[in-house]
Amino acid sequence: MTSRTIAAAIGIGGALWLTGCAAPYAEPPAGANTATVDFVRPLTSTNATILAFDDAKYCGNPRTALKPADATRPIRVLAGVPTALGASFVRTSGTLIYRCGVSATFVPQAGKQYKMTASYPTNAHVCRAGVVESDDGRSWHAINARYRTYRINPSWGTGSCPGLTDADVAFMRDKTRSEDGSTTLSDLSDLLTPQ
Repeated sequence: MTSRTIAAAIGIGGALWLTGCAAPYAEPPAGANTATVDFVRPLTSTNATILAFDDAKYCGNPRTALKPADATRPIRVLAGVPTALGASFVRTSGTLIYRCGVSATFVPQAGKQYKMTASYPTNAHVCRAGVVESDDGRSWHAINARYRTYRINPSWGTGSCPGLTDADVAFMRDKTRSEDGSTTLSDLSDLLTPQ
């Protein structure tokens, strides 16, 4: 799921926000149940900012986990709660600026390792992301995650995703393994639409 925005080069303020003016991401405190997420860097010709969102439902309140020039490193995220991570790309061509944003929402499990890939190839009109999981760091498999467009408003330096639906929450609840091996995670109930 992707989007593309074309703007005149005068939208520099929005480009600056995307490259690191959002508040920095703060990892969970020591002793919290966490999982690690590593990032596979996109093509070097594309500027990408890796974001972690405080609001997983709508990709609200973005935090900069990695700026385009930062060395790739794993980050720790809380386990057992919905986590939304995103990639915000900026690509220039002459006087045009192309922006593309994508997010992946999933429920990390304590002690697991995750990798997020994101790309916005030079000849593509869309950007993509994917998340895989490992128990041991050697064998990786796909997980059930919701991928959504992260729409960027460069004038305001903000963005959002379409809200998670009850079906999205049910998908993550039914398909995500809990620590005891069951398939229900009650801590997702806060995302359900009130009845």
